[in-house]
Amino acid sequence: MIESSFRKLIEENSDIIKDIERFELLQEYQISKLKAKLRLFNGSILWVREIWIRGKLEIYSYYWLRPDETVIIGWDNAPHHREIDTFPHHRHMKNRIYPSMEKDLRSVLKFIKDFLGV
Repeated sequence: MIESSFRKLIEENSDIIKDIERFELLQEYQISKLKAKLRLFNGSILWVREIWIRGKLEIYSYYWLRPDETVIIGWDNAPHHREIDTFPHHRHMKNRIYPSMEKDLRSVLKFIKDFLGV
């Protein structure tokens, strides 16, 4: 289920996703761990890490990198920025932390599309 949903989302965003360079899905009982490296059309990379528990996305991190692998923007829900209005959801940009409404891969891909004007 998680893999088919992931692949469908990738297909829906084939206008910006050039290739899946890495894909790992580890499933144990009711826990699924997904890791992927997506190559975007402009040479940038999106690292995807998700942990699903009982079919619900519980932990995530998405890091969008330039071709030289420096961070453009990172999103995650690690509970370490309590000062952010959207705690635990936050965004890393230029060594600063910002609130984030992007809480899953679909919304991150939409953000990237909007950011790039695609």
